[in-house]
Amino acid sequence: MSTPHKATSLLLIDDDIISREVMAMTLEMNGFHLSSAEGGERALSLLSSGSANPDVILMDSQMPGLSGIALVEALRKATQARIVAISGSPVSKQLLHATDGFLLKPVDPEALKSLLNSATIDVQAAAEPTPPPDTFLDQVTFNKLKAMMSAKALRELYVAVAADLKTRLCFLESAMNAGDQTEVARIAHAIKGGCAMVGLTGAREIASELEKGNLHESWDAKITQLRSTLLSLEGMITSSFPS
Repeated sequence: MSTPHKATSLLLIDDDIISREVMAMTLEMNGFHLSSAEGGERALSLLSSGSANPDVILMDSQMPGLSGIALVEALRKATQARIVAISGSPVSKQLLHATDGFLLKPVDPEALKSLLNSATIDVQAAAEPTPPPDTFLDQVTFNKLKAMMSAKALRELYVAVAADLKTRLCFLESAMNAGDQTEVARIAHAIKGGCAMVGLTGAREIASELEKGNLHESWDAKITQLRSTLLSLEGMITSSFPS
């Protein structure tokens, strides 16, 4: 019987900057050595150069460029590390079988810590997540983040989230104006993942509905709702974190 192996060194692959920042903060605060990459190609470059030598790789399942099964196969050739898929949506059976585990976003910090510290990595059930309450902000997630960092750091995190959401909404509007359903779905998926990580349940649900339905006639209403959420977020930052 092999000796149980605990992960100490991690490589996080995620194209969403908010997801990377929240997960990186969680991992580093729990004593893990962390490298991160914004995509599959960059991750392979880190591995080939020796800049990253992880025990476990956390990879987002949907990213531009090298992603999904193709990325898993490339990683298998480059490293012996265990591979855990992460996503804001259930993933295919093929990806579940190709990887060593799966976590559904929003990744709970305690669940992530428990998985990474376990002797073995089990596949988390890939069922559709239970819709959160119809509220702007999930207080449980907010309180967990609040307990993990200073008020200044928490404010900076939500300021970054607001800036990121504002930028993505500009790209989303451009994709809608161009009638590009594929790009609309991709951006909606990214918004869903980033907002879920910081408890923005309202934006998460709107983006999820947009990604799944993606009907031209619903686009105007959805982007208006997302812009309203952004205004609420900016208002929260001002009221909750007075300068």
